[in-house]
Amino acid sequence: MINKIKQKPELKGYLALVLHAHLPYIRHFDRDDYMEERWFYEAMTETYLPLIEAFDRLIDDKVDFRITISMTPTLLALCTDPLMQERYMNHLHKLIELADKETVRLAKDKQLLPLARMYAERFRKLQQIFMGCGRNIVNKFRYYQEQGFVEILTSAATHGFLPLMKTEEAIRAQIAAAVDDYVRHFGRKPKGIWLPECGYTLGVDRILKQLGIDFFIADTTAVTYATPYPNRELYAPLMTPYGVSAFPRDPESSRQVWSSQDGYPGDFNYREYYRDIGWDLGWNDLKEWEHIRPYVLPTHERVNTGIKYYRITGKGSHREPYNPEWAREKAAEHAGNFMWGREKQAEHWQRHLDRRPIIVSPYDAELFGHWWYEGPIFIEMLCRKIFFDQDQIKMITPSEYLKEYPVADTGMLNESSWGRNSSAEVWLQGNNDWIYRHLHEAEKRMIRLATDNEHLESTAHMSAAQLKRALNQAARELMLAQSSDWAFIMDSQTVVDYACRRTKDHLGCFRRLCDMIEARQIDEPFLSELEEKDNLLPDIDYRHYVSIYRRSPVAIIPDVAQFEQILKDTRDKPNLFMLAWEYPPKYIGGLSRAVAALSEALAAQGEIVHVITSSHYGAPYFEKLNGVYVHRLPVLTSGDTDFFHWTFEMNLAMVDHLLAWKEGGGRIDLLHAHDWMVYHAAREIKLSFGIPLVCTIHATEWGRNQGNLYTDLQKKIHHLEWRLTYDSEKVFVCSEYMRNEVQTIFQLPPDKVHVFPNAIDLALPPGQFSPSSRRDWAADNEKIVFYVGRLVYEKGVQVLIDAMPFILSQVPGTRLIIAGSGPMEQELRAKAYHLGDRVTFAGFIVDATKRRLFEAADVCVFPSLYEPFGIVALEAMKHRRPVVVTDTGGLADIVQHGVDGYKALPGHAQSLAWHVSDILLQPQLGSRFADAAYRKLQEHYDGQRIAKNMKVVYDRLTYAQPSLTIAY
Repeated sequence: MINKIKQKPELKGYLALVLHAHLPYIRHFDRDDYMEERWFYEAMTETYLPLIEAFDRLIDDKVDFRITISMTPTLLALCTDPLMQERYMNHLHKLIELADKETVRLAKDKQLLPLARMYAERFRKLQQIFMGCGRNIVNKFRYYQEQGFVEILTSAATHGFLPLMKTEEAIRAQIAAAVDDYVRHFGRKPKGIWLPECGYTLGVDRILKQLGIDFFIADTTAVTYATPYPNRELYAPLMTPYGVSAFPRDPESSRQVWSSQDGYPGDFNYREYYRDIGWDLGWNDLKEWEHIRPYVLPTHERVNTGIKYYRITGKGSHREPYNPEWAREKAAEHAGNFMWGREKQAEHWQRHLDRRPIIVSPYDAELFGHWWYEGPIFIEMLCRKIFFDQDQIKMITPSEYLKEYPVADTGMLNESSWGRNSSAEVWLQGNNDWIYRHLHEAEKRMIRLATDNEHLESTAHMSAAQLKRALNQAARELMLAQSSDWAFIMDSQTVVDYACRRTKDHLGCFRRLCDMIEARQIDEPFLSELEEKDNLLPDIDYRHYVSIYRRSPVAIIPDVAQFEQILKDTRDKPNLFMLAWEYPPKYIGGLSRAVAALSEALAAQGEIVHVITSSHYGAPYFEKLNGVYVHRLPVLTSGDTDFFHWTFEMNLAMVDHLLAWKEGGGRIDLLHAHDWMVYHAAREIKLSFGIPLVCTIHATEWGRNQGNLYTDLQKKIHHLEWRLTYDSEKVFVCSEYMRNEVQTIFQLPPDKVHVFPNAIDLALPPGQFSPSSRRDWAADNEKIVFYVGRLVYEKGVQVLIDAMPFILSQVPGTRLIIAGSGPMEQELRAKAYHLGDRVTFAGFIVDATKRRLFEAADVCVFPSLYEPFGIVALEAMKHRRPVVVTDTGGLADIVQHGVDGYKALPGHAQSLAWHVSDILLQPQLGSRFADAAYRKLQEHYDGQRIAKNMKVVYDRLTYAQPSLTIAY
């Protein structure tokens, strides 16, 4: 008989348990009788110290657990403040004293006496844990992180609800201050952040990326309603266009814990939160009142003491004593049920994904222990069961998951929160909407003061150090007023007077400080008192509020000194101005990369090149980038507007900016307009100042629509293209195909049109590709066919999908990866549905992901029906990947059939399939094509060569070197 060896079950997926630890800044330095300050004592006693106790037991028993905890700067400030540490120590002394008195009071009560003794022992144990941490629990959590058991996230500085802030500067200041504070406490920068209330709004990801944040926790709806819909749904992070990963909340595991109807904390065996002796004793018994009176507030307001004797029992008035053993057994049972649910989820989603799923279960930390007394026991039991009792799921932190799977779908997240209706409703409704006009005005005033005082060394009337203190304290007061907790309390109608008073007090202090700063007369005693009273964020820097859009003679150039330096650097040579509606990092089509490659190549030859373009999240309004002066203009739109009308408003912004440049003393010697979108600005500046104009026609509306112009919009665009070519001295195109097209449809004389192929930078950035990372998309024995581009009809992706069954019949282990977004996406997804996991829609991808996909691909396919040039084909050649293109437009010029690639018949699925399959079946052929194509790039598409030829035309128009000839 053969003994069968039991196989170890395959790991199916991961669980990320995320605890959000937060308290508002409830330190009151002058008094210790605020009820709200007790929130801190209760959280310490019932949540944070019990979690430390549980973590220490797990470590002692060699349980390899992973938990993610966000610790807000306000909580860190409370935990590390000596005053709060001393007050909490006194609070523990009083709890022990009260518990001891309870054992005397209940000496004859056989049911409750064991519970009183339990509390007396429990409070002493917590006191021992607190002293063992040196009264500073933050150091303990830092130790857990350094040992790899815990990952600590940051949050906004005062937990301000970011979507309702008016300015980018205010959002950035909240996050930047939090990052600085995190470094101070934990000795490293945070990798992740808990956005307050999971509140996400467009552009936050750009700020996170700038500050080095890799990921954040998002509400379910942020990803469920993302665009495009994510392939991996809620069970893998979704990367935003700025390269920050959003980990969505899993609704199933959340419901099991949060639900007020059937969530675990409502079990009848657990301790009843609402029956506390601070409220139960002394209503009709003077002796009982004297017993409890020293342990409520000095004002005799009743509060929770933390001593509760009853279990939940049921919904009626009947109550039974709490039984700790029953509760512990139930916590273990619920931990097992929770683990089983995650196993089933992981098993299901592993069959549908190309990677192990991650189930993200985020909760308020205070739920565990404070609201659900047995919560820390549940967490400890869950960690033990996952480690000892099964092998199908494993606990993980978000950073560990990103390290294992660095590549993700990319999409635009939905604006959302984890509040009511997944919106901002909790923080913006009738009870609290009055605060925002004051907060928004304060934001603008803080930005103005920070910008005006960015360089304090120039201050002559008073101490720069004192002024800096006042500015920093003003920033603290504004941030404290912005705390989301105040609006939340106003919505929940709990301690509303306190929340209103805190908002008004901080705004009042802020305004008084601003008045002092503007008058240059600081009230030193008042400032010192405020610094003692509101002493959080000791490293705060008011300069986080410096305007990202400083006003100057040229509107967007940061300051006068810089503007004058730019004028000095550019006054002695001709200034070329490129006008383009998109420019990196804004990528909509291929125009952005083409303009950037040309501009940088010209700059490398010593030309002074300016690019005038539209603003983009994450990019500065002005910078000198790779030798090019880049001016990114905000476009003010009047409400909802379509793209055609938006371009007109963009042209107005361009005209205003160029006029300001001229009026400020700047040179404009030549205009180069890229496509019809910038026609109005180019024509206006040309005629106003007599400046020569050239244009590049990258594509035509006539060509995109196969010569059929049906709609008014198509006719308007066609007319603008004609006018642009008419008003330009020279017209540039990227291929012979396009030369024939524009000469024919616009009736241009041959000597007016010049062919300049789009350039490509042959230098590759440092690569992170390894053979193992190819497995993010395909198994080792599978082939990858890669397409990247817009998902529009003329790109022919529908033909490639039609070709897949033929390709699979020849090469069964083939995967098609389609990267990009566009109006045809849903139609293409439906068309590919029957192919199952053989087709993957990667969505919009960032450059790093695109580079790795190029390197992983066995063949790159560009099946366009209309393509003026096809720069993505050059990108594939640059990465030494074999290409299959269609025999149309500029693609036909790029590829020599059978020498450096294949050209299939346009719109012919079987022709495309044969050529793709041939390369997949003959890897050596593909390598030969790729090598030949790379040599062609070096010879014909080098940016420096193209820029040199284009400069000859430029110089003739600016009369710099009229005798030079172009070397085609």
